[in-house]
Amino acid sequence: MSVATFEVVRYLDDLLRKDEFKDYTHNGLQVEGACEISRVGVAVDACMATFEELADCGLILVHHGLWWPSVERVTAADRRRLAFLLGRDINLYVSHLPLDRHPQLGNNAGLLRGLGLEPTREFGEVGWMGEFAAPVPREELLVMVQTLLEGPVRTLDFGSPEISSLAVCSGSGGVGDMLRARDLGADAYLTGEASHPIYHAAREAGMNVMLGGHYATETWGVRALCPLLQEAFGLETRFAAHPTGF
Repeated sequence: MSVATFEVVRYLDDLLRKDEFKDYTHNGLQVEGACEISRVGVAVDACMATFEELADCGLILVHHGLWWPSVERVTAADRRRLAFLLGRDINLYVSHLPLDRHPQLGNNAGLLRGLGLEPTREFGEVGWMGEFAAPVPREELLVMVQTLLEGPVRTLDFGSPEISSLAVCSGSGGVGDMLRARDLGADAYLTGEASHPIYHAAREAGMNVMLGGHYATETWGVRALCPLLQEAFGLETRFAAHPTGF
């Protein structure tokens, strides 16, 4: 069964509230391909590994698109990636900040629900917080996060050993979001990766920080879209996993 591409694009634009965000990249359709599609592939990154694995899909939906913030020239890797998509008539759809923040489908909402929490309070640009029914020992929460993300998690244990409120900011959460979460009462802050300044900022703020990996914290949104596209349009969907270790 084939569906008009513009219908799927319009559905995604509305569902993810694309126009509500001022982003570092262009959200929505970045590369135009075939007018009709029957398969959608989803992935975190717009890279050759993703494109080659999903080459039979009429539309590829990613979290990290091709250009930040816009295209200045098409050379080297950009040329190869664009040539691959255009040569196969593949549409590329991007959802960056909209797919971090979305209260049902977003990366942060997915992470919280994976830990048995509901996203109840927003903070910063895309972050969400959730509350435990009863405080959880810090070591127990670490095991829960490692199990959920299926990998190692680095910690900065500068806060309370008992966690009642967890703040989540997928990808690359900085000092500013950590401090906003602390001011709202969070006992711990989970993000993907952070730069050097967060160490002393967390120590001086008395905050627990968990670094689970940029990639590992951002697979949730694109995967959540698969069943919706299947139900809404009868499209075949699949997720291409290409972990980076970052």
